[in-house]
Amino acid sequence: MTRAALIAPIAALTLALGAAGVAHACMRPIDGPGEWMDNRYSTVAVATIVEVRSRSAERPNRSWTAVAEVTRVVEGFPQTGRYRLEHEERTECPRVLPLPVEGETWTLYMEGMVGEGGTVHQAWPLTWSERLDARFGGDPEAEMRDLEPPRG
Repeated sequence: MTRAALIAPIAALTLALGAAGVAHACMRPIDGPGEWMDNRYSTVAVATIVEVRSRSAERPNRSWTAVAEVTRVVEGFPQTGRYRLEHEERTECPRVLPLPVEGETWTLYMEGMVGEGGTVHQAWPLTWSERLDARFGGDPEAEMRDLEPPRG
């Protein structure tokens, strides 16, 4: 067998295996908000979104920063002031997270005392917390599809 004849099947196999790996990666379950809202965070606060900036014009919810002002602490260390929220999809199978809207209420999940101006890496719309977080009367066993508004 010539070298060229041997390279073609190897290249095809490499491409096929590579494609299967990418497809398989998206089949893995991605932790949803319910898993992130459990008791791993020592402080949970409710905040109002006061500023939003998208960094991706073609898909605004893909990469954004926002500023949220704490209105109350539900559990944990006292927090006051404004905090920076950041979101960027970096994988082929990103966690679903909507683009915040100014005036909207979100829940901030923090580890300890973050301090005004600090970055909060886990934040979800309050409506999600109300459905998935027991601290808000939600069901921690619920799934992503449970975030859809009830039909009636």
